[in-house]
Amino acid sequence: MANLIATSSFVCAKFQKANITTRFRSYRIPAVSDLNPTILEAALATSAAPTYFSDVAIKGSKFVDGALGANNPALEVEEEASDLWCEETGNLQPLVKCFISVGTGHPGIRSVSDKGLKHLLETLQKEASETESTNEKFLSRWRDYVEKGRCFRFNVDHGLGSVRLEEFEEQDLVRAATSTYLQKRGTIGEVRACVENLRMKECMYSA
Repeated sequence: MANLIATSSFVCAKFQKANITTRFRSYRIPAVSDLNPTILEAALATSAAPTYFSDVAIKGSKFVDGALGANNPALEVEEEASDLWCEETGNLQPLVKCFISVGTGHPGIRSVSDKGLKHLLETLQKEASETESTNEKFLSRWRDYVEKGRCFRFNVDHGLGSVRLEEFEEQDLVRAATSTYLQKRGTIGEVRACVENLRMKECMYSA
């Protein structure tokens, strides 16, 4: 089992040529070969969206934005947790006290003239669709735990469709859409249930 610390985390990036998603970890897994990038290298690689940022070279390999392969990384988290805590059985759910998935909002469709940007937009739109598909499958697998208040998905459903990837100036719009989402009765109830779960500091896993 890996030697984990309280702030253990990983990010996803994609091998540029092999088109395969990989994980950069803040911890080691004995059976897994890791490139062991620096924090800066991992941060640059996981956010290297084509046409916006250059690919990132790490130990001789080039990487691009992790969102192009795992825009909704819920499956990646499940697989990673299973490898860490229940590799032999794969029975992860009883070991999880609280699973929280946070989305980046539902993107809309916008036209562009530049071919490179158009290709990226088409790719991101496909990923956005797959993100929601991944979410539906995720919620289906964890349905019992959603009902028990041990699994949560938060995602702004309206208002962010017109915000493009590079439009960092639209922070006010992002805040407004997020605030509106958080003030909905359904969301308020979900947040309260999530908070109550996190307040109960009990461990579901024993080594």
